[in-house]
Amino acid sequence: MTINTIFLFLLVIAAYLNLYITFKKAKKLRQGTKLPISSKEWREKEDDENCKSSLSHRERLKEKNK
Repeated sequence: MTINTIFLFLLVIAAYLNLYITFKKAKKLRQGTKLPISSKEWREKEDDENCKSSLSHRERLKEKNK
């Protein structure tokens, strides 16, 4: 085995080790993300706010048209 073969072998090992560490970090970050509110609760909150907003706009338009 020549020195180039040894360096190539070490380079391949380093590349696979780097990939392993990168995927491990990505998996850890994905699992650690916790949302403070569920999507269903968020949707309900937005719907309530939009409803209240439209009602207030409707009332203002009625008052303005009088």
